[in-house]
Amino acid sequence: MLQLSSIMNKLVISFALLIGFIVTVPYKALSQKTLKLDLQKGIEKENQSLRSSGKAAQKLVRRMDFYEEGEHKTMSMYFEYDAQGRVVKTINKGYYYRNFFENAEVLYNVNGKTLTVKSSPVNRLTKSEVGESAVCELNEMGYVEEATCMDAEGFTQDFSLVYDENGYPLTYDDAGSWGIYAEYSWVDGNLDKANIKEGNRNTVYEYIYTAYENKANLDFNRMFVQSFGEWNLQMDFLGYFGKKDKKLLRGVDNVTFEYTFDEDGYVTKIKSSDDAVCTAEVFYDEGTVPDPNPDPDPDPTPSNPTTEEELEGAIDNAPEGSEDSPTEIFIPSDGITLEKPLDINKHIRLKGGKLIRSNDNPYAMLRIRSGYSLELEDITIDGNVLRQKDGTLIVYGKLKLKDGVSIKNCYRSEADSPSGAICVARGGVLTMNGGTISGNTGAYGSAVYNEGTFTMTDGEISANSGQIGTVVNNAGGEFIMTGGRISSNKVTDGCGGVFVSDNCTFTMTGGEISGNEDCDLYTWSDLQIGGSAKVSGLTLLNDGNRLLVNPALRNNWQISYVDTPPAGTIVATGRSGYRLAATDLQKIIYYNNVCQLKLSDNNIVTYQTGTGVDEINAVSFHLSVSDNRIQVEGLPVRTPFTIYGIDGRAVSTHTTDNSGQCSFFLESGIYLLNYKDQTKKFLVK
Repeated sequence: MLQLSSIMNKLVISFALLIGFIVTVPYKALSQKTLKLDLQKGIEKENQSLRSSGKAAQKLVRRMDFYEEGEHKTMSMYFEYDAQGRVVKTINKGYYYRNFFENAEVLYNVNGKTLTVKSSPVNRLTKSEVGESAVCELNEMGYVEEATCMDAEGFTQDFSLVYDENGYPLTYDDAGSWGIYAEYSWVDGNLDKANIKEGNRNTVYEYIYTAYENKANLDFNRMFVQSFGEWNLQMDFLGYFGKKDKKLLRGVDNVTFEYTFDEDGYVTKIKSSDDAVCTAEVFYDEGTVPDPNPDPDPDPTPSNPTTEEELEGAIDNAPEGSEDSPTEIFIPSDGITLEKPLDINKHIRLKGGKLIRSNDNPYAMLRIRSGYSLELEDITIDGNVLRQKDGTLIVYGKLKLKDGVSIKNCYRSEADSPSGAICVARGGVLTMNGGTISGNTGAYGSAVYNEGTFTMTDGEISANSGQIGTVVNNAGGEFIMTGGRISSNKVTDGCGGVFVSDNCTFTMTGGEISGNEDCDLYTWSDLQIGGSAKVSGLTLLNDGNRLLVNPALRNNWQISYVDTPPAGTIVATGRSGYRLAATDLQKIIYYNNVCQLKLSDNNIVTYQTGTGVDEINAVSFHLSVSDNRIQVEGLPVRTPFTIYGIDGRAVSTHTTDNSGQCSFFLESGIYLLNYKDQTKKFLVK
């Protein structure tokens, strides 16, 4: 892959951004099928089409953001111009990937036919400023003909360029400093071929172009293709090395380029891919560039944006802050509509009002970048029931939900795709301390799809719908539940509550999971449970998985397996020094009593398998009638039975308690009690 280089640095720099993350959800549901998901399909499929070619005032690039692996922004580059539109100053806030230097300020001073360049990057290791410089002679068109560059150690490099009559460079020669000589051929205003000679090595690059006009004032093609050597990349794409290509580059040397445009046809995002993916985002001003280092407000007040542009500016201009001390931004009660994904690359707290997805934004609303955090409080995130292609909130860094948060109307209709509302990437952290996630739709994890760490201490996840799992814990994700409620969620394929994939961690010592369709909890991993944790419905375990108990259980757990386990199967064990007791045995109940359970050392194991059909024991079974009250005793614990009328129609269904008893009321008549194809006739007077 051709590499991007910075001015005055002999280090070769490449930008690598991993846009998505591959996930695999093994799901062996009641239908016994296995599905695999690719989350990369759902994260930000950029619009490649040029939506409009309308006329607009000339725009100047004011800022570019660069990202490294994990979509972590490492540098913002700011630009200042003179009256002729020439770049006179760049400010690099942050650092290039694989570079020892950060926060460089580069000054360009044109005096007649001389261009002087001075740079002052900071060494990331020593935190000392490093001075570098270049003196360049310009031709009549204002392009560099000859130059001498010097780094902080006194190392110099001389080079020269020759141009055609139109200002397109024909040759580059470093005068023997590195032994590089390059020849360039042009067709219709676009670089066609570059023949790079370095010592005995001769490499020819051929360039392929899109149909899109290269409208920006900077040359993005040369930014991502090292055409002229690593000393002078910045001078090259800033326009001091001749005219730029007329068209945007599609590909060169197995490297391809993709673009996103604004409504005026200006590039807003460049993505280059080979073995890695390289990304830069571009921001414009209409003709002028603001001061990238404005004087701080002596009496700062909370930001109160009313539009998407103002909100984006409030985030961009906020101090970086910290997770414990975020910048607080207030959202108006009538809300702000988001036309595009909004990146959180600071530590931010959003309060009040609501954010609404526009009808033209099928991608994420908010993306929290790695290394940064977003805290939501008393705010509504409204997905507008728009058919979306991503999760609504994508978490690479940290997301905190507090009281008053409502995340609703997120709708991802695509089958076998993860997350309608929140998608937590590997390394991401979601903390839910309050609020609600409800009324969302998504195939897998309609409320939360988690590959990172999800901690739930309070709040409610309810009334969501999808294929399986309102909360899906996948690809090594960790879900810790100590409070809150997950309830009344609906699915089409089973398990409306929490789905835990293999090699994942689910710890539940508090909170409640109840009233979800088919089953409340389905796991392919061991479950760490205890304390006040409450799962009212069925917990379905895959073969070989078990409950790890610590501390003592306070509530009943009704369990079952996809396949009936053999005798001696361990279904629960004490964890981290906790010893199971008879009270724990009483609270773990095998669904429909197919398997009987007993304590064995520090385990709860099965001791009876098969059909599960027990004869009604004539000695222990007892049915009594007092007025209209029926008392049944001596059936197996937690076992359903049905009452039929004498005409054969079912009247009611009941389930015995933990002692094998049950009481209920019936009107006068003759009835049959049916227990697993066995009947007992009785009379109610």
